[in-house]
Amino acid sequence: MGAAWGKSCLAERFDLSVIVTAHSETVVSGPTMRAADAAIAMAEAEGHRVERMIALDNATAATQAFFHQPALDHWTRIEVNGGDLGRTRNAILPHSRGAAIAFLDADDLFSENWLALGLRRLAETGPRAIVHPELNWLFDGTRSVFQKIEQDDPLFTPYHFYFMNYYDSLCLAPRAAHEEIPYVHRDIPAGLSFQDWQFAIETMAAGWRHVHAPDTIIFKRRRDASLVTESRSRDALVRAIEPMAIDRVADLARAAKGEPPPPGGQARPAGPPRPQGPLHGPDFDARVERARQLHNDRDNPRLYAAIKPQFDHAYYLAANPDIAAQPAIDPVAHYIRAGAREGRNPTPFFGTQPYARRLAGSGMKDPPTGAAAFQHWIQTGRDAGLIGAPFAGLETLAAALGQNAQGLERAWQDRFRTLRSRLLHGALGEQVARAAAFEPIIELTWPAVQELRIPPLQDDLTTRRTAAIWDLHRQAGNRRARVVIAVNRPRFGGARRMEGHLAHALADLCGAENVVLLTTDAGGTLPPGRLPDGVRVVDASAWGNRLAPKQHQRLVVELIRSLKAEVVFNVNSRTLWDALVPYGNALAASCRIVPCLLCEERSDLGLRTGYPLTRFYKHFDLAGAVCTDSHYLAEKLRSDFLVPPDQAGKLIVLPGPVDTTIPVAPIPEPGSRPQVFWAGRLDPQKRPDLLVEIARAMPEADFRVWGEQVMGAGAEGLRAVPANLKLEGTYGAFTDLPVHQASAFLYTSGWDGVPQILLEVAMSGLPIVGTAIGGTPEVLDPELSRPVPGSAGPDAYVAQLRDVLAAPDMARKQALTLRDSLLRLRTGDAYRGLVARAAGWSVDPA
Repeated sequence: MGAAWGKSCLAERFDLSVIVTAHSETVVSGPTMRAADAAIAMAEAEGHRVERMIALDNATAATQAFFHQPALDHWTRIEVNGGDLGRTRNAILPHSRGAAIAFLDADDLFSENWLALGLRRLAETGPRAIVHPELNWLFDGTRSVFQKIEQDDPLFTPYHFYFMNYYDSLCLAPRAAHEEIPYVHRDIPAGLSFQDWQFAIETMAAGWRHVHAPDTIIFKRRRDASLVTESRSRDALVRAIEPMAIDRVADLARAAKGEPPPPGGQARPAGPPRPQGPLHGPDFDARVERARQLHNDRDNPRLYAAIKPQFDHAYYLAANPDIAAQPAIDPVAHYIRAGAREGRNPTPFFGTQPYARRLAGSGMKDPPTGAAAFQHWIQTGRDAGLIGAPFAGLETLAAALGQNAQGLERAWQDRFRTLRSRLLHGALGEQVARAAAFEPIIELTWPAVQELRIPPLQDDLTTRRTAAIWDLHRQAGNRRARVVIAVNRPRFGGARRMEGHLAHALADLCGAENVVLLTTDAGGTLPPGRLPDGVRVVDASAWGNRLAPKQHQRLVVELIRSLKAEVVFNVNSRTLWDALVPYGNALAASCRIVPCLLCEERSDLGLRTGYPLTRFYKHFDLAGAVCTDSHYLAEKLRSDFLVPPDQAGKLIVLPGPVDTTIPVAPIPEPGSRPQVFWAGRLDPQKRPDLLVEIARAMPEADFRVWGEQVMGAGAEGLRAVPANLKLEGTYGAFTDLPVHQASAFLYTSGWDGVPQILLEVAMSGLPIVGTAIGGTPEVLDPELSRPVPGSAGPDAYVAQLRDVLAAPDMARKQALTLRDSLLRLRTGDAYRGLVARAAGWSVDPA
């Protein structure tokens, strides 16, 4: 039988080249080679000419000896010095003569029918097809069974590619596919790997159709030292390639080059399951039957009677080997007593905890939990169309797939049942039995058939992550951004603050439509006016409550990379700071990272902490620049960490521009009682306790306080306040305050950068008495305001306030001079130039 794809068979001499890649394997490859010979024999029996090749990549002496034994002399041996699996595959290709290529790792196994049916599927699908096995059967170090769904499958979504590969390198593809899209090398130190993952994406983007051959399996041995294990243990990512850009990824879901699927649609298995005993053998069935015969309903007879008929004993024992190991335990009773509370599920189709959360989220009063949730689903929820699947992100994922949630759940259930039946009673299971003749431990994975993985609904985590990235793309309008500003939360107050200043400057530099503000740690509403019109806001914080911290970090990094951002500014995003540990190198490979540091913090015990102390030294080398809002902090970082002179320029001070629209406050009516204003966060940093002491020492003035507690316990100091201190509540913007009534503004702080409130007060022309600490002296000019040393007590503030009140005209004149000075020093033009420098741009980045 001749090949109908790639170059002519006459030129290539073979229909297929089977290439086994080996590095350090020895006797573990015995089953591999025996199974490969069996698969080749079946393909040859169908008339195919097959070339056998072994690529010895920097092979150890023991590996050389194993593969040079006489039993393998019918294989051609090629020496390769790639030192990298991708390079090895590229290097061996010119030595092969097959029209199609099938790679095999030296510790994995083909199902006997893989090559014959793979070639058949390739011929049926057309010249630009890449064929995968229908299943990956993982054994040895782990036990799982995954379906390799086709590109045209209704369950296929390209968003899955951000976190998982649908396929792997053990495919069967025309030679032209490998020549057109060579494998890239892995770069583990830079956090980049998974060449097979990238190959799948790039070939799909180039118009190669990914399909599978029904009833075929690759048996993947998972060892501690495998490349996949190494890449995952080092938190490597796929490169940030163009097909995964936010505005390109959806194209991967379309049929190759706009062609319709081949006649007949998706591939079909050889036939329906045969009525025979389960192929995993009788022992497991006997164990399941013994469990069914147990009846221990003494804890809750009514609940037990309601759920037992729907309980999947085979699944529960397979999913919970600790229970399977104790034959006296009734699985149903265990589920009622403890299993449901522990997060165990009674069937593969029902998630106890996700369902209970769905009921709680629906507004149901006193929703059932634990095993009672399963009873509710059986008796009420299922018929009412409520989702019972064990995937918290199913509803969002359904939207990503363009389906309704109920339809997606049914499609997944039907697929699961069909695959399980074909494995237990059909041709798929027969292939497992045949492979086990070469490697018996393959059969240890049989229990995993009760937990089949069908991507993207293979497990709860995968479903949530896939749904999450789709949701964030939707929030971003499925459009790219040149800049991302990552913040922890929408911060207090109406002032622009650093993220607002950055957004306005960047909007001027590259267009507001190219800027995304990303909130990562806490949700909320941004105050009006903080961002320019056109800047997109994406809130990833809600997914932080639904993903483990590291998975949330990965989500944020993948979003930034998919946006194809040139630069990301981090303004207090804890999630992004944390993400730089596992994923910083990978992110830096495609995006300039610019951390922004404001000031140190204090622990609950009053000890110095904060990002300048805990993060600067860890990520300085990774950063393209590091920005601060004060010269004080920049100089302190340079001196404390002995930043080399040739790198000192990476520290860039961004003096926040003043708001020129703030009007000068009118002078209060003569003879009126003095009014001292205070506004800000009622947190420990801002010393509300000191504010109370100052007010108590100045009964001749009223102290009017605006703000709210945002973090910490600072507001506790305001419970017992003097009669002359009034809590006015929160405020939206500084201009909302009745500054025409103010005689002076008091600012207190225990540690600080350059607080925005000081710049706003200075623009109003109000006299300022404030703590000189950290970066505040860069606003509190001692000739034009009343700075008080950070170590001073309330008496020092009282003295300065009384001095202001005693000479109001002089104080007001000085305050207006301070205003003029700041207007000259803190301009938007100067700020934009510094932001452009931090971003690595010229002043005009366009």
